[in-house]
Amino acid sequence: MKKFLFESTNFESKESFHDRLDELAEAYETIPEDVADAYDQLTEYEMWEIIRKMAVEGKRRTANRN
Repeated sequence: MKKFLFESTNFESKESFHDRLDELAEAYETIPEDVADAYDQLTEYEMWEIIRKMAVEGKRRTANRN
């Protein structure tokens, strides 16, 4: 699931990560079945860890633009 988020998030768009999380939470058809299954099995702690890692990566990628 983390791989999916990293590959499908446009770190130059503020809404992109939020959109991916919405897709996961709502189980949109755009989400691969294995990713949806992995999301369902995550604990809250694991989800927050993924969000933290995404935030760090987003900061790293966008820091070089400014």
